[in-house]
Amino acid sequence: MNPLKQTVVDLSNAYIFFCASIYLGMFWSLHFFWFPNYPSTLNLDNYYDAIIPQTTLATKFFFITIPIMAVCLVIMLISEWKTSLMWVPIAWIPGLLAPVIIQQAYIERINNHFIDGVSDEATLQELLNEWMYLNDLRWVILTIMWGITMYFFIAKAKKK
Repeated sequence: MNPLKQTVVDLSNAYIFFCASIYLGMFWSLHFFWFPNYPSTLNLDNYYDAIIPQTTLATKFFFITIPIMAVCLVIMLISEWKTSLMWVPIAWIPGLLAPVIIQQAYIERINNHFIDGVSDEATLQELLNEWMYLNDLRWVILTIMWGITMYFFIAKAKKK
């Protein structure tokens, strides 16, 4: 491969790892640091400020980064076509789509309830538990995907 193409492939692969790492860090932080406290510390007076501004910013951030990641995954697929690592970008297809679908189809509905305002504690706790469960599904998926991505880089390094 010529040096320019190799540079594009390398930068593309690095961006995939960058995004996988951001996802990993965000969801591990949610799972281990925020979620354990949410049921006992969030109430009708403070849940909005603890959830909505952060999820709004994350949505805007990933609205930009995910399409770029999808392009980089296509570049990875082309560069790994017919190699033993071709399965990595293929695995990213459901690995990237599933968290996005969970967000758009289920979490956004809960976020909209939060934005509209929750009027009783029982409803808040029910919505919060569902919201945390759905985000934990994404945590599992994205942890697996980070592991697959790390495997890719280790395997590439061992080939050299």
